[in-house]
Amino acid sequence: MLAFLCLILGVILGYFLRGRPKSSASPPRRSMSTTQQQRLYLKALHQKDSDRIRELNLLSANQSVFLRLLKQTFPEYEIAIKQQRFLLLDPDHMPIAIFEYRDGIHPIKLVDIEDGIALHLYKGILSSEALKQDAAALKVKIQP
Repeated sequence: MLAFLCLILGVILGYFLRGRPKSSASPPRRSMSTTQQQRLYLKALHQKDSDRIRELNLLSANQSVFLRLLKQTFPEYEIAIKQQRFLLLDPDHMPIAIFEYRDGIHPIKLVDIEDGIALHLYKGILSSEALKQDAAALKVKIQP
């Protein structure tokens, strides 16, 4: 008898509490009016060190080799990794160029522009000579 009474009381309380709004902590919204410079800065920014480490762990063996070649070719710049892309950063942590490596059978090297930054796509190419050519082109572009 007591169990039946508790069951009915639970159903009634559940019915009334069902309509109450839940208080959830929503993430803060970013302003929609960000400038181009702020978007570029946010492109290379990691929220936490664990995000940076997670990005490093997701790299394939060839992407790791490509990262090593980038570090040897551009020793004066910092390299950030976001979504398996390598961002070449200046001392102010603003992206100068984006490098992307994809595994493939046919070697392809493409250059494009994304958000006003040069995007260098390498597919199936692990060559320091190709990177040196891009480094020379970037140094000419960066110097006033």
